[in-house]
Amino acid sequence: MVRSSDSSNTFHTILLIFAMAVLAGFVGLVLGGKMGLIGAVLLTIFGLAFGSRASAALILRMYKAQPIHPHQAPQLFEIYDELCRRAQLSPKPKLFYIPSKMPNAFAVGVGNNSSVALTDGIIRMMNPRELEGILAHELTHVQCRDTSVLGVADIISRTISALSRVGLLMLFFSMGSMFGKTAVPFWTTGAILFFSPSIAIMLQLALSRTREFNADRGAAELTGDAMGLASALKKLEHVIERGVFEKILRPGMRRQQPAMLRTHPPTEDRLAALMEIAKELESSKSGDADRSLPAEFDSGAPYAPPAEVTRKIKNPRYHFFSGLWR
Repeated sequence: MVRSSDSSNTFHTILLIFAMAVLAGFVGLVLGGKMGLIGAVLLTIFGLAFGSRASAALILRMYKAQPIHPHQAPQLFEIYDELCRRAQLSPKPKLFYIPSKMPNAFAVGVGNNSSVALTDGIIRMMNPRELEGILAHELTHVQCRDTSVLGVADIISRTISALSRVGLLMLFFSMGSMFGKTAVPFWTTGAILFFSPSIAIMLQLALSRTREFNADRGAAELTGDAMGLASALKKLEHVIERGVFEKILRPGMRRQQPAMLRTHPPTEDRLAALMEIAKELESSKSGDADRSLPAEFDSGAPYAPPAEVTRKIKNPRYHFFSGLWR
């Protein structure tokens, strides 16, 4: 059975969610005193109640994801079913295929509404061992309810952003009387409202990085093979930095992205952590000894989508209205 989280990651998660909640309340307080604070709380609760269920289906629809059935990819499901069994996930999250050359995988939803999606690019890029590590990583996100935790953080962040925009509009139109209850100077109020969304996003990104480390550990424990995921991460890093995506996403000279602006930890940090986990698994023999997949796929690829789907696959491009690369 997978260890759901180590104490350090759990503490960081609680601390970051708490910090975001405090920030949302503070923005509401600055915006309208006690009534603003109550409004921020109610807006967050409303978002949590109605936003989380719809978001999973919406994300899959935005990526044009299509369900994969066992008869279409028996060897892929041989891996997937075994990993779900080890993770004690019942019912199993639905498995989806995304017709995109962008190498990507993600988990969405919670409980019966959870799903794991793989792009055409990542399926074709990875060997069976690496694909197992990626699937285990995403299933750990589902098992540890990371999609729920990150969804809460996203809703709080959006609440802060909405309140800040309303407040800045009120300031812009000289509706200063609305801020009379807070005794906060005009310019201080403006600064708080202006910078709060950026602070919330940085806290949200820090939370995402924390959960990625946890999912890496969970994947290694599910498979008993930390180096399979490590190999997959190396491939992804190579493609992003030196392939077509480097030209698309980072034209001109390469610049190192600041750590605080990353959704994932730096690859070198993840690889170092996986090396340590591999040593732990080797010394303790805590991982499952039996591999869950055959040595290689008979067809050379774990899933061959229908021809009418593959004909529509295009190079990844940015979609302005959805804000997605696919």
